[in-house]
Amino acid sequence: MSYRYIKPQTTEQVIGVMQQYSEHHLLAGGTDLLVRMKLGRIVSGTFIDISDLKELQEFTVDNGIITIGAAVTHAQISSSSYMKEFAPALAAASASVGSPQIRNRGTIGGNSGNASPAGDTIPALMTYAAVVTIAGPQGARTIPINEFFTGPGRTVLKSDEFILSFSFSAQKAGQGSAFEKLGKRKALAISIVNAASFIAVDLDQTVTQARIALGSVAATPLRITAAENIIIGRKLTDSVIAKAAKTAADSVNPIDDVRSEADYRKKIVAALTQRTLKNSCSFLGF
Repeated sequence: MSYRYIKPQTTEQVIGVMQQYSEHHLLAGGTDLLVRMKLGRIVSGTFIDISDLKELQEFTVDNGIITIGAAVTHAQISSSSYMKEFAPALAAASASVGSPQIRNRGTIGGNSGNASPAGDTIPALMTYAAVVTIAGPQGARTIPINEFFTGPGRTVLKSDEFILSFSFSAQKAGQGSAFEKLGKRKALAISIVNAASFIAVDLDQTVTQARIALGSVAATPLRITAAENIIIGRKLTDSVIAKAAKTAADSVNPIDDVRSEADYRKKIVAALTQRTLKNSCSFLGF
């Protein structure tokens, strides 16, 4: 068992260390990293502490664009009055992550970087059509979050790249969003299913935009475009919402695992999709 600890001061130094040591582990909140060490899944390597990098701690709003650094914690997001008003799905998702201790340490970058199909903040980021900014030896590049995940625990990140931030538009008048999850326990619950929805309507309350995302139902979190298409161009009546929820359930093919059976997951998909759509409507005044 052999470990090395390095704390770079700049993004360039981080990249240099990543290139120097092929077996490396990025350390920010460290909540999942410590679990993997205790389980014996990490027994060696270089720990690169990125928790103090200024670029990763930014939490800004500029011309209606919210930018959240990868090292911003779930507690910072969930406790922000601005986020509760202008990105309520992400605020709720962050509030649902683990225990208070984990929310105080765990970061939004770690939640996406781990690429768990059950990552709670990921469906919310997908419904906001978030863009991921990635640092690498050739400079920064961006990618839509729905293209970021390639499988369980896998992303498009190269071995010498890491997440800098997430950016998306703040919720405006005529828009609404919501997040829901179901886990076996309230504290530390890994989601059996999680869901987020975003809708935008015109002055006639006809839906002009709709995004629905689910986690824990496939190898990666995913958008449910078939359900979105049910909603777009229509008013969000109970029957339209119910049809979209059924379509969402019919669109996924989850597996049986230790947390839930596939058939039960499909029922929960319908229920949570319906709930997030109705809760999104609450921001629209109907």
